[in-house]
Amino acid sequence: MAYKTRKDLLTEIKKLQGQIDKLIDENNSLWFMLDELDKSSVTNPEYFKHVAEVVENLRKIKLMTPKEVGEA
Repeated sequence: MAYKTRKDLLTEIKKLQGQIDKLIDENNSLWFMLDELDKSSVTNPEYFKHVAEVVENLRKIKLMTPKEVGEA
């Protein structure tokens, strides 16, 4: 059984810490991306409410617009 020197262990720790940092960064990026996808979804109830309000406003505007030109 071969024993590693302190220098070898410190080098290995530094290498592993770098890999851990990379994985943490990737994990955070993926969670951010999932949050952005969820926020941009039209089926998201918050956005669906706004879309429904806009459609209702357009419907009211269309109803208030005269279809024929008549005398005032």
